[in-house]
Amino acid sequence: MTSQAIGQYQYQWTARTQKIYESITNLRIPEARTLISQDKKANASNLIYPLLESYADFYQLFLNENKAEYNQMYPAFEQRIKLLEEGPKQSPYHLYTIALAHLHKSLIAIRFNKNLEAALDFRKAFLLFKENKKAYPNFSPNDVYLGLMTTVIGTIPKGYQWMASLLGMSGKITEGNALVLKYIHSKDAYANHCRNEALFVYPYLVMNFEGNKKKTFDFIENTDYDFTNNHLHAYMATNLYLNNQQSQKALQIASNINPANTYLDLPFWQFEMGYAYLNELKLDAAKNALQQFINRFKGQFYVKDAFEKLSWIAYIQGDQAKANAYRSNVLSKGNDITDADKQALQNAKKGTWPHPILLRARLLSDGGYQQQALSVLAGKTSKDFDKDADKTEFAYRLGRIYDLAGQPDQAIPFYTSAIEKGANQPAYFAARAALQIGLIYEQKNNPTLAITFFNTCLEMKNHAFKNSLDQKAKTGIQRCLRK
Repeated sequence: MTSQAIGQYQYQWTARTQKIYESITNLRIPEARTLISQDKKANASNLIYPLLESYADFYQLFLNENKAEYNQMYPAFEQRIKLLEEGPKQSPYHLYTIALAHLHKSLIAIRFNKNLEAALDFRKAFLLFKENKKAYPNFSPNDVYLGLMTTVIGTIPKGYQWMASLLGMSGKITEGNALVLKYIHSKDAYANHCRNEALFVYPYLVMNFEGNKKKTFDFIENTDYDFTNNHLHAYMATNLYLNNQQSQKALQIASNINPANTYLDLPFWQFEMGYAYLNELKLDAAKNALQQFINRFKGQFYVKDAFEKLSWIAYIQGDQAKANAYRSNVLSKGNDITDADKQALQNAKKGTWPHPILLRARLLSDGGYQQQALSVLAGKTSKDFDKDADKTEFAYRLGRIYDLAGQPDQAIPFYTSAIEKGANQPAYFAARAALQIGLIYEQKNNPTLAITFFNTCLEMKNHAFKNSLDQKAKTGIQRCLRK
């Protein structure tokens, strides 16, 4: 490529590129690809188009995990990085676009289990965003991604922070989240450049890293989201509501998305609706939705989890042969990278089945139906259960129901009983009980006692969901130490 050709490259964020960005971040990716291919021929020198292609490939691969598409698309991330590096260096978009392309590549590498490559690209992206912030402090889109990465780096355990410092990375949760929120409220010339993504990541950052459920849902409910036409935002809200005992709201959003074929075809919707129906004990509707997910999804994440849920449905319905067949698929299909898939695999290998009463109570409670869950357990004591694991779960389940019903003082004795009964069991109930007591005492503004229970959670070994429970306990300790 001649220096003359290189000199022609430019970064032009126009009304047209804004429209394409919005198509991508509404998940109208097929439509966006058509617009990009129409525009690129006439605007070959505008490097915003390769950035938009990076966005489109990122969302398609991240959400659908199609291995064939990954093999075809992944090499293009590196090619685009090289192209973006040829752009004019005296522009705030120069380091910004290169950093974004590295971040996209990093997140896809994680999704497809290329962890070393992911770490290297993540570091490059962070340092480039940081450098760009220094050079162009008023270029606000930089804040969204720098904020996101600062928050994530802020959760690195103390024992590994020296490594992050050695790599030039440091971060704090509050600073990172504040950067993203600052951009959301900005009214400058760049205010729409990545607004959709800022609105997508911010609730996750507040929920997962600040641990503040009320703040998360207050933000979602007081912000101008369009869950019908923006599938990305609907994805976020459905996911957060479903994972926080609000199945009805999740089902409502998932059922009302715009069905037009201009959107990315996403089996995720069937997976989430299957979960929501299961939490209402609408077993046939749940079975149909989860089966559709299994049939259509080309990825590996949550496949074991979905087969486990199908096995539970058959088990509750009294069809043990079908339950066993679904369980054999838990052993042979998908991968065990996510905690939910690990748990499904562990349960399948163990070969035992949950107590049907405890399973019904759990599903209802997970959906937000606490009174119905309590009525399922009414009149029972731990003596009604033969297995030690079931006795532990019974105590934990009552604690969780009271906790979710807003009665933490009633929850603590049951959680404490679960810790005593299950500290050395492979199930997660004791560790989760310790985490929940820690969160209760944090809410009661007793950080010392909260840290004690967070550490109790961390001290428990070899249980399911250890990664995610440890992460929550560590971020809880960090929050308490700042008080």
